Amino acid sequence: MSKKLQDIKQENQINDINLKGEKKRPLEADVLKEKQHKFYKNHTPINEVRDLKTDEKKHFIYVKGEKFHPPKSLGNLLKIGFFGFLIILFINTINVYYTTKRLEKNISSEAYQGYSLLMDAGRSASKVQFDNASESFQKAIKNFDEVKNELWFLSTDKSYYSAQNNIGSSVKALIVGGEHFTSAGQHFLDALEEFNKVPLYFVTKNNNPNASGPSLTDTLKNGLGKTDLAIKEINLASQELATVNEKNLPGEIAPRVAAVKSQVQMVSDTLNATASHFPALLKLLGDQYPHRYLILLQNNNEIRPSGGFIGSYAIVDIDKGVIKKIDIQDVYDIDGSFKDIIEPPDYMKQFISNWRFRDSNYSADFPTSASKAKWFLAKEGGPTVDTVIAINQGLLQDMLDITGPIQVGNFGKLNSENYNLLLSYVIEGKIWGPENPKHILKMFIPAFQKEIMKEENIGKVGSKLYKAIQQKHIMMYSADADVEGLFDSLGVSGRMYQNKPEEDYLSVVNFSAGGTKSDLFLEENILHDTYIDKNGNLTDEVTIKHVHQWTDAVYFQWKKTLQSYGLNQMPDQLIDILGRGRNKSIIKIYVPEGSILLNSTDPNLTLQYDKDVKKNYFLATMEITAGKTGYLRFKYRLPFLLDLNKSAANYKLIVDKQPGSRGSIFTKTTHTDPEISNISIYPKEAKIISGTEISYPTNLVYDRYFSGIWKK
Repeated sequence: MSKKLQDIKQENQINDINLKGEKKRPLEADVLKEKQHKFYKNHTPINEVRDLKTDEKKHFIYVKGEKFHPPKSLGNLLKIGFFGFLIILFINTINVYYTTKRLEKNISSEAYQGYSLLMDAGRSASKVQFDNASESFQKAIKNFDEVKNELWFLSTDKSYYSAQNNIGSSVKALIVGGEHFTSAGQHFLDALEEFNKVPLYFVTKNNNPNASGPSLTDTLKNGLGKTDLAIKEINLASQELATVNEKNLPGEIAPRVAAVKSQVQMVSDTLNATASHFPALLKLLGDQYPHRYLILLQNNNEIRPSGGFIGSYAIVDIDKGVIKKIDIQDVYDIDGSFKDIIEPPDYMKQFISNWRFRDSNYSADFPTSASKAKWFLAKEGGPTVDTVIAINQGLLQDMLDITGPIQVGNFGKLNSENYNLLLSYVIEGKIWGPENPKHILKMFIPAFQKEIMKEENIGKVGSKLYKAIQQKHIMMYSADADVEGLFDSLGVSGRMYQNKPEEDYLSVVNFSAGGTKSDLFLEENILHDTYIDKNGNLTDEVTIKHVHQWTDAVYFQWKKTLQSYGLNQMPDQLIDILGRGRNKSIIKIYVPEGSILLNSTDPNLTLQYDKDVKKNYFLATMEITAGKTGYLRFKYRLPFLLDLNKSAANYKLIVDKQPGSRGSIFTKTTHTDPEISNISIYPKEAKIISGTEISYPTNLVYDRYFSGIWKK
């Protein structure tokens, strides 16, 4: 067959037909040609030839020639030629067929291998393993080139085998798509290398603003330009692969090709979505205009709906990726100078009568709280800002694990174990003077910034920040729609989940109203039980338990630490503020809109409506002292049913973690009528306790999701 393939490359010319058993003789076609020549030589049909360009009137003479009768041998010749053509076409088709059949395995072992290498390269690149990724891309290029060379005949072949929706067309699409995907990978690698420079350049430029080299935003633009090239190529790859009909491919290959199509399409969608956020990224770095940030420094030892109490804040200006100014302020300074009366939300009126900037993070929906903080800052005489960032104090522990101890003037060193006690003691006790109690922060932050901005810390910091974003210890907001869209896509906006009409929803939000930092010692347990009857009615029961875990052992440890810094005074009032005092919480339990309260252990529990987020919530209070436990239990009917008359019905629960919370203990349990059986559950950690009971014990360090399918 290999010899036949070579014959296909050459132009086949048949000069003679030699029939077996017959003497070679002139072809009938040659005889016919000679007779025709003689006929036209003796019978000239044109009597006169005129210049066609002349203006004279043209005369045309029709001369009727003799009727031509082709020789009988011509018919046989045509038949032989026709069948000869069919034989050649058949041989060509057989060659293509068997060659393609042979190459079906090559599609699996070579072409698909190329895609596997590309996927490996993509995974490597995502982890910034550029050497591995580059090697994989190079192997993929070689792989696709080899397959393309073996399938040279498909590029010009017009036979049935190369027609649309046939294996030849699919193979070509795989190869061309692979070439585009390979090219996209190369561009994307180039872009990632540029992006990889950004953190380093950020550190370098901010440690030495006069350092030579391109600006941070110019470096980012180079990466974004190369990403645009990658997106163009990946879109072309996706278009090619969309034409592949995997039904025409061998059975063992088709599923893998379908998976490749899906993966490439996913990459294409992701990159196109990412590209739409490029302008926002440049805005945040102050590319064309300086960008101003309001950073809320929140103490989540005194929990608030979107993090912790705002004790201090910073105004930060960034121009072309360089921090031009960091101005740290005590929130009481700006609040104290503002004299207007601003009425607080109804649920806050029980402990404050005049609303101020320090209580602006009143909603668990961060865009709502951040826009109010931005408004308060301007209202009270502060500057206008572009972006609001909330950072909870707990993040500082992770950062100090990276930097190690930080020397603060002559005071001593702060580390990840003692910073909370020492900062809180100095500030709350006004140890450095009542006129400027937070002066220690103004000394600590520059020293901390110098240590954390070292090149060797870049990777560690990035990992910690990513974790903090997932746990809602860092959130960002902007009134600019493009920038806010970027925050949403990164999962850093802190926006409350908008549940669908037939989804169960829960978010337990605590607002510390006792004026102490006792949430450091508060353990919260949440039980969420759902009862499903045979008619599909759904009833939820929520149990919330608060345990105040302060003990005398904590006091003695604190005393030992403070004395090592020369701090020998521990007034009872200060110890109460720092954690031993009562813990009073206003609790908002968000549930699906339309839920109906059935009963409660708290007679004062009420159902309210939050117009900011358009959700219903139950409002309660709980107050406990050190070593004590508080309970709240209530039951309510959900506003929708499970349609068990269908083949199966799906129950889903979404649980929103409160920003700033260290992670409540959470247990989800479903109870069903004996007539109802479970088909499947998610996540895999959920356990079937009995035929009618399923339990999912976890925590609320992150948002959680539970679902199950039931039938009668």
